[in-house]
Amino acid sequence: MATLLIDRPQVRNALALQTMHELEQALETVASSDARVLVIRGAGDRAFCAGGDLHELEHLRSEADATAMAKTMRATLDLIPALPMPVIAGINGDALGGGAEIVVACDLRVAAEHARIAFAQVTLGLMPAWGASERLAALVGRGRAMSMLITGRTMTAGEAKEAGLVEDVYASDAFDERLASLARAVATAPLPALAGIKASINAVAPNQHPGLADETIRKFAKTWTDPAHWEAAARLEQRRRKKEQVQE
Repeated sequence: MATLLIDRPQVRNALALQTMHELEQALETVASSDARVLVIRGAGDRAFCAGGDLHELEHLRSEADATAMAKTMRATLDLIPALPMPVIAGINGDALGGGAEIVVACDLRVAAEHARIAFAQVTLGLMPAWGASERLAALVGRGRAMSMLITGRTMTAGEAKEAGLVEDVYASDAFDERLASLARAVATAPLPALAGIKASINAVAPNQHPGLADETIRKFAKTWTDPAHWEAAARLEQRRRKKEQVQE
């Protein structure tokens, strides 16, 4: 059993470029291991992953930079369905934007009762670029996927389960224990059996569509460089600072 921990609690486990590189390296390490199950989760209990760290990524202003970043993360998340072992998203807290993209790349999703999920890219004038659109549509259906993506609405864990986005919701105070129990139960099976089951399910409903990547990333890069994105990002930063001032 292996655990991949996104450990940047000071920014709600948001991803900087270095974090993205470390995520890729960690998945490649797991691929060469004999682990029978992988759990991906965030540090603490506030956030699974709050997506890209815009403070760290704001220097990426050109389409070329946006394209390179998106290609890296698309390829990284494509490693998850390609792993032989089942991958469980342990949604210990909020999974937003890119964090929700990680969630739908996994094989199973379980959430703490207090967790929230949102494909919030559209609220920043963006579109998903790491494979979420096709993965989400395959998971919950075209109509529900369209609704989640074009509204960017925030769902409770219970709403996400009702929509078919997560398989189970655990009480917050029992989440760590229940997640560990699930991982141990999966890990009791031999890896060849687990790998065979995963491969056969992926063959019926592929969890990755590399043929769609280039066009999606091209469109994403245009939204990234659009002034509307940076204006929305600036408004978000202003709201964050005001909230911090109130809390002080």
